[in-house]
Amino acid sequence: MVLSKEEKLILASDPMTPEDTLISLAEDDDEEVRIEVMWNDNVPDRALIKIKDEPYLHEKLEFMSRDGEEFSEELIRGMADSNNEFVRRLIAYSERCPPDVLRVLSDDESEHVRIAVAANPVTPPDILEKLSKDKRELVLRKVARNENTPLEALLNLAEHDFHLIRRCVASNRRLPEKVLEKLSEDDKGDVRYCVAGNPNTPVECLVKLSDDKFYEIRINVVKNPNCPVEILDKLENDEVDTVRKRAKEKKDCR
Repeated sequence: MVLSKEEKLILASDPMTPEDTLISLAEDDDEEVRIEVMWNDNVPDRALIKIKDEPYLHEKLEFMSRDGEEFSEELIRGMADSNNEFVRRLIAYSERCPPDVLRVLSDDESEHVRIAVAANPVTPPDILEKLSKDKRELVLRKVARNENTPLEALLNLAEHDFHLIRRCVASNRRLPEKVLEKLSEDDKGDVRYCVAGNPNTPVECLVKLSDDKFYEIRINVVKNPNCPVEILDKLENDEVDTVRKRAKEKKDCR
């Protein structure tokens, strides 16, 4: 039986429509019908995979994520080669993305997809090692923050010429004390700021940073969970009112 467009639209939007029918309608020549299928509350993954190249599909996936839905492995694998880079990016961000799919996406031509792989907390170390040599600065910054990044890669990034990358390294909780000590003397304030907030930063560095010329860094020293009471006592008499208040609040909470 041949259905009219109106009948197709009704079926495509009806949450009671059988899955097989929605999968069939997902291949319809009419874009409006396919879009209705996409936004059906009960659309099956197989139907979404049929329309993986639709220009607006990423909006549906974003909605699913905000609604607390987790992508199935079937959906992830089916969407990984979508022509829509925003779809691939969302797949690369998913913590359920299998390592072999992340490995493929780590070679994606889109910087945004590689950024997502680099930021994903389940990305394997060997993939992060490769991405630590990426030419794009934003990719390197995500690698520097990822706690799965191998130590050798972090050490190399800690020597990077661009201070925003060193700043990201300085915030990584896997960074050894010796590297934090070196970065605590960085000539860029934002790097020292991240060292001041890193819970692995040695007390000796916190003592030194508590005298930093930038009051924001002194505040971050106060916020550090390992900040000793002696530093708090000193910063209670800081020349900047905000620093004094934060130091007093921290002491009162102990």
